[in-house]
Amino acid sequence: MQIITIANQKGGTAKTVTAAAILQAGAAQGLKVLAIDLDPQANLTFALRGSTKGKGSYELLEGDPARQTIHETAQGIDIIPSSKNLATVTTSQGSARRLQRALQPTRGIYDLIVIDTPPTAGELLYNALQASTGLIIPLQADIFGLQGLYQIADTARQFKKSNPELTVKGFVLTRYDSRSTLKRTMKDTITAKAAEMQIPYLAEIREGVAIQEAISLQQSIFSYAPKAKPVQDYEKLFKKIMEG
Repeated sequence: MQIITIANQKGGTAKTVTAAAILQAGAAQGLKVLAIDLDPQANLTFALRGSTKGKGSYELLEGDPARQTIHETAQGIDIIPSSKNLATVTTSQGSARRLQRALQPTRGIYDLIVIDTPPTAGELLYNALQASTGLIIPLQADIFGLQGLYQIADTARQFKKSNPELTVKGFVLTRYDSRSTLKRTMKDTITAKAAEMQIPYLAEIREGVAIQEAISLQQSIFSYAPKAKPVQDYEKLFKKIMEG
């Protein structure tokens, strides 16, 4: 079982869209998948049509059993939804291991768990990294993308000391337009800098309105627009993740 965190300490990188797409691809392939929304904004919960009623990720971190926080969705994806109370989660000694301990009973139940995180360093991101076997970094092909790569890679390096299972699976360029000379140049620069840090390049996701339309309608991108270019890109990304 893979437990994958989608993270970047910079906002606006299509982090939540990437998390949703990977989960939807898994469900489309008949896998048993679980979404964990650790972002107080609850965007992943919305995208997957998860319920915000009842217990969720806040209660999970506070010690409630995982089975009491898992909800089924119409998209065929189980979810531990977000809660505005997540913003009140505090740090204490050993608190970054709370999610790791809470997920122990789910081992063997799911083929894939994907965790969405807030675009900041802090307790929620730290819990995700401590619990995960893999990290995927969504970026845009610009100078801020390079800065974000350095930041999250440094954070992941620190957590590999306490979680040897954690590997940086690679980075994904989102909303990518190959017609732009600047985008192509930044792609080459980011790929070269990432290689120096031993971070693989996984995929580029082309820009397309179908993704945002599907998200706004709370539908799986694979049922809404399976032939759209960015949907095909996410399908290739999913296959690469599962092969790795």
